Amino acid sequence: MDCIAWARRLAASTRRSLGGCDCTLLSGGVDTSFIALAHPSPRGVTAVTVDLGGDDARYAGIVAERLGMEHTILRPSREEFLEALETATWLIGSIDPVEIAADAVHVLSISHASRAGCRCLATGDGGDELFLGYSFLFGRTREALRRWISEMAREAWLPTLYIAERLGVKAVAPLYSGEAKRIALEAPIECLIGERDGRVYGKYMLRLYIDERGLGEVAWRPKRPVTSGSGSLRLLSSLASSMRVDPPRGLDFKPPSRLHMFLASLLARRGPLPARCSDPRLACPVCGRCMNRRGYCRFCGAVRTPSGAVMHYSDELVAEE
Repeated sequence: MDCIAWARRLAASTRRSLGGCDCTLLSGGVDTSFIALAHPSPRGVTAVTVDLGGDDARYAGIVAERLGMEHTILRPSREEFLEALETATWLIGSIDPVEIAADAVHVLSISHASRAGCRCLATGDGGDELFLGYSFLFGRTREALRRWISEMAREAWLPTLYIAERLGVKAVAPLYSGEAKRIALEAPIECLIGERDGRVYGKYMLRLYIDERGLGEVAWRPKRPVTSGSGSLRLLSSLASSMRVDPPRGLDFKPPSRLHMFLASLLARRGPLPARCSDPRLACPVCGRCMNRRGYCRFCGAVRTPSGAVMHYSDELVAEE
């Protein structure tokens, strides 16, 4: 089994997807670093990183300097971040703190790309879904992992692409192209989840490729979601704690956290809250909006587990980030 050969095949597919892309999102994580390394002509490409107090900027800087990219690090003010949060709640129609903390980062990046005149913006969407980047997948059977990849290849939520479309920016997700899907479906599971120095890693073959290119520090960086890597979730929590928050008009449920209440108040600035679910079988027990077929409520972020229990984000969990 030659995992690096699979990675090179994916890099070649990525390279073909990137033709003409003059800008890329760069968090310094595995997905965006792999895409940057696979770019056919990275020198002079504009790489955009959002720094809100996390460690993404340091890793992104390593990649950008190595490749000769034009690295733009956005350090928005609290007021600019607040505006991005409000825009994200409106675009996504959600008050899920994790979703909106991540999407506010995307709003900032994509808005900058628009102002900078980027003809095409590359994103890392799809990497975690197709190449098993989520740690909750690590203990599953091969059969379950194959089913997961097949399901994700059919349908996955790609927020960066969605936001880019709403903001009028052309964006591509090379790790979710048709060829990338075929590679994920065919590659050995051992090339997607692997072990190194006693630690289990997702997206294993992507990490091997980054390491082969001399960026081991980036390759074996522990996975950090954009909410912690950028620092957006902590800043969201800080804003929600420091600002007066009044229940918005039309609020018809008890928000499970101060963060939910804060985001609901931002969303209400743009218009009414989404209507309650008309199908009681799909209604979220927390907020009353519709859950999807996987038992996830995109509005408040609640999740129904296979046992029937309902989980949601809380202020205490933010403190643990």
